[in-house]
Amino acid sequence: MYVAVNGTELYFDTEGSALRKGADGHLSEVPTIIALHGGLGFDHGYLRDGVGQLREIAQVVYVDLRGQGRSARPPLETATLEQMADDIAALSSLLGLHKPVVFGHSAGGFVALHVALRHPSLLGGLILAGSSPTVAPIQDEPGVPTPSLAARASADALEVAGKVFSGQITAETIDEFFRFVGPYYAAPGNMGLVERLLAATTPDIEMMRHFMSVIAPSYDLREALKEISVPALVLVGAHDWVCPPRASHAMNKLLPNSELVEFEKSGHFVFSEEPQRFHDVVARFLSGCLEIIA
Repeated sequence: MYVAVNGTELYFDTEGSALRKGADGHLSEVPTIIALHGGLGFDHGYLRDGVGQLREIAQVVYVDLRGQGRSARPPLETATLEQMADDIAALSSLLGLHKPVVFGHSAGGFVALHVALRHPSLLGGLILAGSSPTVAPIQDEPGVPTPSLAARASADALEVAGKVFSGQITAETIDEFFRFVGPYYAAPGNMGLVERLLAATTPDIEMMRHFMSVIAPSYDLREALKEISVPALVLVGAHDWVCPPRASHAMNKLLPNSELVEFEKSGHFVFSEEPQRFHDVVARFLSGCLEIIA
């Protein structure tokens, strides 16, 4: 499904109805989750495996962010975190969503935080999975382990990663990255699931370059997070080297109304690596958000 917002078209899709019939036969409203993918330069496809299970307790609205996935390709200079946040606010308004909870994975969490900062009255809550308040190194979290790719990966994988992280972003290097480095995004016991997750996603090379060269270098919300008052759930995998635990610990300290949950058997995809625990943790959080909204 497509909707026109802010001079472009966004693709969105849903799982689960907004109204559910209870044991007494009456209809009641369940929470709505707006799910934002990471990358940037990915699309929502990889989220469906784990986040999709939340359809049992919520309506899930997936969005391909501006310039990515099935959404239109406006000029790259319009693809800022601020504009993407405004797009989500506009989509929510057009769909008539009441106090949705915005779920942001990885760089999708960067967008989710901007939604909370720019549209504070819109949200019922935030779920930030494997995300960070900055791409700069976080040094002030003593005692919190910092997993690294170098500690686990083969020499071939490190060579491929070095190309991409140095800015050599082409269709060929990204294909190599998915094949050689992708498995290490998960915890050691879950590496086999990454190929299946990424098979549902089509990378956009231009957006990846734009993110790495323009958006990421200036991203730092550490000073602004104290302004976010909505309930926030911060989730992180103990083996996540992409957005490591110390980033989530820092974010949890900076957000005034947040809870941190660490997944000991997960890497960057907590929702698919420990799906039952993810479901239970989010269900409890949503119950609390409903009480506050009511």
